[in-house]
Amino acid sequence: MLSNPRYDDLRRMMDDYGVEVLEEQEVPEGERLVDEYWVIDGIAKVRILENEESLKRSYNLMEPQVSHDEATLLFTVYEDVRQKLIYSMDDDAFSSLMRTVREVLNDYAVKTSDVLFLKMLYYFVRDFLGLGIVEPILHDENIEDVSCDGYDIPIFVYHRKYGNLATNITLDKETLDNYVLLLAQRANKHLSYANPIVDATLPDGSRIQITYGSEISTRGSTFTIRKFRSEPFTPIDLLELGTLSARMLAYFWLLIEHKRNLMVIGETASGKTTTLNALLMFIPPDSKVVSIEDTREIQLYHDNWIPEVTRLSIEGQEIDMYDLLKAALRQRPEYIIVGEVRGREAQTLFQAMATGHAAYATFHAGDVNQLIHRLEEEPLNVPRVLIQYLDTVIIQSRWVTKTEKKRRAKAVFEILGIEPSSKEILLNPVYKWDPAGDVFLESSSSNKLETISRSTGMSISEILEELDRRTRFLELMHARGVKRFRDVTRMISLYYTNPELAFSRLESED
Repeated sequence: MLSNPRYDDLRRMMDDYGVEVLEEQEVPEGERLVDEYWVIDGIAKVRILENEESLKRSYNLMEPQVSHDEATLLFTVYEDVRQKLIYSMDDDAFSSLMRTVREVLNDYAVKTSDVLFLKMLYYFVRDFLGLGIVEPILHDENIEDVSCDGYDIPIFVYHRKYGNLATNITLDKETLDNYVLLLAQRANKHLSYANPIVDATLPDGSRIQITYGSEISTRGSTFTIRKFRSEPFTPIDLLELGTLSARMLAYFWLLIEHKRNLMVIGETASGKTTTLNALLMFIPPDSKVVSIEDTREIQLYHDNWIPEVTRLSIEGQEIDMYDLLKAALRQRPEYIIVGEVRGREAQTLFQAMATGHAAYATFHAGDVNQLIHRLEEEPLNVPRVLIQYLDTVIIQSRWVTKTEKKRRAKAVFEILGIEPSSKEILLNPVYKWDPAGDVFLESSSSNKLETISRSTGMSISEILEELDRRTRFLELMHARGVKRFRDVTRMISLYYTNPELAFSRLESED
């Protein structure tokens, strides 16, 4: 459950008044309660219900209820509050809103109970200071995506535990059209019939895609929100979730420290960016890093980091990934990160790899052969002679059964070069995932670790000893429950400075 100061203020008022705004509700007949939890403490909660006949599950948002007369009052003062708030908002948004609501109610000579006042205040906070109808859902840490496919159709969510679920929220045509305009406004984007498609980032960092009207989507306006995780996944989170093993993480740590190039590939929603972002925490703390994305997703705790995002055309000044990558190379970065390779920036990225820059990216492909084929074809046109400079590829997958939903690194391949006669890319399968036992198997010895041995002067046995030591270090962090973003970054930074002290600190953790 995410903390939000606005709702914390409302919660404190409820405590002061000694009232609750969310009444207990009966489980509907024919439904079974599967799960129930708060998304905004004391104000809004979620129930996962299962239909007893069809066994279909649904996501039911429970918010403060108002009677017909109370709803009429809320609707009557709604626009007046909004208009006044435009001119009276100060730095303390919640206090401004509360003062404005009281003023409008006084203008109407209306006295309300404490409970009704707090209920009204909740809806005004939700709509005027938040993101409106879907705001409570975005406070649910279990939700990855929220999507609306048209009017009079339930809004859907993707739940980490229960998968795709229809919600109890539907919007009519007028409400939906107005709502997508609000979302575009919150993202500082212009949306209209002349410009009916918007890709943007919401204030909390979540990615949103919007279509407006029925010309683009015949079922009406649509939106899809890919939730931003305020606390990004760390390598220890990936270990706990089973996405990668401790030894695999230690292997990537060594590769990243020694500037070996890496791509995470996979299909849609396989967790490519999540895995890449977690692995990037292994970048040495003082290294210069430049990240390039269409919408901001990468989160690092490095001071010497320049995050850049593209810009759509503004009076002819469009800045795309290619422009940013060319500019980034002039900034002398040690590490270059491209959120997702899709266009002409691919050639420049692989040229950067060939000239010694450490480059990291995600790519939409199901296996290495698809990766090579798509890189070589239009519109990317990356020559095969450059592809060989990509050191390692992680194939990320989403594994779904009736009872489980998992994300796993299905395989890890090293690219060894080009076979002289056949011109085929030579691959070394280092790790593969065995779904039967849900374990990772080491397929062969690593050529890239041998390359690190040659470039550093360390023997391969010394490299393998360091691999074992970092494996133990990651396992110890997991055992000690050290997995928060800042804590993990701090321990990795300390390991670079003094491994013995880092181990000692971990061993003394409670």
